[in-house]
Amino acid sequence: MTTNLTKGLIADIITAFSYSGEIDFDALRKEVKLLDSSAVNGLCIGGVLSGLEGVLPEELSAVTSAVRGASKKQLFAVVLPDTTQEALEMTRAVVDAGADAVLVAQPHYLSLPSEEGLVEMFADVKKTTKVPVLLADCFPGGIVGLATTKTLVSKRLVDGVLQAADVHILVDLLYSKLGVPVYSGVEDLHYVAYVLGAQGVISDLATAFPAEASGLYNAFATGKHADATPRHERLVRLWRALGHGPESEGRVRSALEAQGRKVGPAPSPYNKIPAGASGEVRTAIGHEGLQLA
Repeated sequence: MTTNLTKGLIADIITAFSYSGEIDFDALRKEVKLLDSSAVNGLCIGGVLSGLEGVLPEELSAVTSAVRGASKKQLFAVVLPDTTQEALEMTRAVVDAGADAVLVAQPHYLSLPSEEGLVEMFADVKKTTKVPVLLADCFPGGIVGLATTKTLVSKRLVDGVLQAADVHILVDLLYSKLGVPVYSGVEDLHYVAYVLGAQGVISDLATAFPAEASGLYNAFATGKHADATPRHERLVRLWRALGHGPESEGRVRSALEAQGRKVGPAPSPYNKIPAGASGEVRTAIGHEGLQLA
């Protein structure tokens, strides 16, 4: 199940919305086609900053179908359930709509489940899903952690891991040589993740700046480390303007808008960012010599 999983850079699609709060499928397809024509190696929907938190399974299915129809790249889908039943419904929705792999996050609303509860949930998902299932450990306030991740892998309940919540756990996972692909979601450490042996990176930076992020991966993959280092430093500076806790989704959208990519506002209540934040993002992009609309 893991041998065909994409290696390299995977762009986490930012879902386009109208100003009335509805998914803008025309703008979404335009975004997908832009990324599909870029050098990123794969696409992902449903990430933490994607704008799809709280959507119904049918909405998730519609987005997956639209992305699948507009791209030839391998498609990952993240689902963020609060219960096992919701995990099953959301997984079925994205797989039936064309996702090539599904990344299931741990329930985290109110409290975290026990390891036994997670094992049961992933067992239920695994036995009903025909594509690779990965653990998406992406909430800093509710981390699955190393021991439970190892348990899920050893029981063959997950075919890979996305670690985006804690860089130290990412390092330990890579050091542990689990025998399944490990992806990083730590935005300012793409280069480090590649060097340490990550299968790839699932990234919002790749979405906002696909040429720059894929340039880093290609420099690493071809052994041009003198070229990779300044590319890494440029991406770090850009992420410092985008990665601001609860403002991050709005700031990432500002980065796309500054480049003429009309994705609309984040869903409320994540649509409000401080006055001047969009200007900070635009200034950072300009300082790096990137084209502004």
